[in-house]
Amino acid sequence: MDERLNEIKAPAGWRRLFVLTALAGLFAWQGWLTLGLFGPGEPWTDEPWSRLLDDEPILSGAHPQHLYLGWLGAHSLWESGRLCVLDPAFQAVFPKTPIFNGSRPAEVFLYLAGGSYNPAAYKVGVALTCLLVPLLLWMACRGAGLNDAATIAATAVGILLWWGPAGRAALEAGESELLLASLALLAHMAMLVRFDRAPGFWAWFGMFATGCLGWFLQPLLFPIALPLLLIYYLSAGSRHAGFSWHFCLLLAEAGGLAVNLPWLLDWVGYWWLRSPLPAANDMLPHRTFATLWNAPLWSGSVERGLAVGLLGSAAGGALIWNQTRERPAARLFGLGAAFLLILAFLGVSWEPLGKVGTSILLVPALWFAALPAAHAWTCLVRWLYHQGDPGRALLVGVVILAIGAGAWFRDVTLFFAQRGMHVEPLQIGLGGKRTEVVNALVAYTSPDARILWEDRRMARAAPRWSALLPILTERSFMGGLDPDGIIEHSSISFVDEALEGKPIGAWSDHALEEYCRRYNVGWAVCWTERTTKRFREWPGAEAIAELGDDVPGTLFLIRGAPHSFTVKGQAKLVHADAHHITLADLVPENGVIVLSMHHQTGLRATPGRVQVESQQSGRDPIGFIRLRVAGPVARVTLTWGDR
Repeated sequence: MDERLNEIKAPAGWRRLFVLTALAGLFAWQGWLTLGLFGPGEPWTDEPWSRLLDDEPILSGAHPQHLYLGWLGAHSLWESGRLCVLDPAFQAVFPKTPIFNGSRPAEVFLYLAGGSYNPAAYKVGVALTCLLVPLLLWMACRGAGLNDAATIAATAVGILLWWGPAGRAALEAGESELLLASLALLAHMAMLVRFDRAPGFWAWFGMFATGCLGWFLQPLLFPIALPLLLIYYLSAGSRHAGFSWHFCLLLAEAGGLAVNLPWLLDWVGYWWLRSPLPAANDMLPHRTFATLWNAPLWSGSVERGLAVGLLGSAAGGALIWNQTRERPAARLFGLGAAFLLILAFLGVSWEPLGKVGTSILLVPALWFAALPAAHAWTCLVRWLYHQGDPGRALLVGVVILAIGAGAWFRDVTLFFAQRGMHVEPLQIGLGGKRTEVVNALVAYTSPDARILWEDRRMARAAPRWSALLPILTERSFMGGLDPDGIIEHSSISFVDEALEGKPIGAWSDHALEEYCRRYNVGWAVCWTERTTKRFREWPGAEAIAELGDDVPGTLFLIRGAPHSFTVKGQAKLVHADAHHITLADLVPENGVIVLSMHHQTGLRATPGRVQVESQQSGRDPIGFIRLRVAGPVARVTLTWGDR
């Protein structure tokens, strides 16, 4: 391209003021929409601010899970310096580890708030993560060397994509970590380009910081993107003589991994806790161009048109880069967009990738495309401007044509205008019905037995508020935390009319009685018609309260043996938290006591003469805690980890 494709001349001071004002406006725009998540009122009114800072939790999607597990991790980190703990409140004791639930951002914000249960700190954390979006987009644009106009255009498009159907669905479902990690990866690669063109501390620090953030949010993403980084390194590394540049690059890449290594070791070490991934939803029955063109991942014809236009412009921008001695950058962003787009398509057409949800990578693919696309747009404008009066007249004509098209297709214009000005608030606060459920559980139950909670598989954005029940009621539960059965400990739960994976209608009275005795179930909460009918027919259960959530439910009292957390022998549960389980008045039977609690490798007992072992129980894949002791013991404390 001609050297005249630099900048359209304008007074530097005025141009800089315009750029700063535009960037400030983009950040303010993102802040406006973010505040809209917390209340229906306008951002300058008190309602969204008060909802942001009050003690009511977000109930949408997996946010209650994040809050609960984030509180467990933050409290443990504050107290003992450990993130992995045993939780006695759910699933007859399960290990809270990084393998279940993306609660790491929640852990950070709750830890900064003192490690206590603090819904306000969690909501502020959600807001701050949303505000990272324009910052990461701006870093990516500047690192890639885009000019001011292209930076503004790409950042605006990136924000619009964040609030699009896929981004909004992920945000409401509490699953936006992958999208934010994708932005961190985009900024990381752009900082690599900057470090190649103009090595310096800030470019190096940008690589290091975005690497830390990306590994923290989604540890699978950077290994997947490793081929792209290697391609760029092989293209650009030969330009740097000596050892220092290559060493600093390795230091930045390894540094992000090293900072996250403590929890990544736990993530790898506890991978075995995962249950097999369920079958993927929304798989295409036929893999043809027509089915891909109409696939649900596009989120509609308007979104598909935006994506096609962006990808087409990106191809032009990559070509321009390739012709202006920026071939490594063209390969990096062009191949990045193509690679992520292929993964998105495979996510709806190939079961293995469909199971891990790669279809959402369409949004990151469009973010990668936004940079070369914006470069192409600004190059076109500059080229037309420098063609003299005919080119400038054509440029004015293009603007008029665009305005006319917007007026003609007013529905599309209004669609994007509404997205840019308004978002639906997240579900915040329990509300009357759920508060009544909490009050009924507190009134009709006690801590000396567990509550069997029937989970229901619902849409991604549906409230999974039952994850907060141990905090709200100070009771322990079978079920309520993991309706999708992500970890093996949830295989014994009660989900959609099936107990331990077996339809409730196929359970005999004796089998139900044995299950409740084995897991010390004193009450059951039923939400479906067949389940309620089965428990009403069972002589061992008595309906004691009517409940209501999105559907009517019933609380049953389970009659039978006295409540006890021991399956064999005798022991009284004195206290149980994330670090200790304390038992008193232990009397063994034939030298052993079997607790109605899951065993975990690393458990140890005080005093040391009590041996901790594992014992298989029923269909439970984990096994219970077995204490081997010669005679009665007044008090035993079980600990896990370093304490």
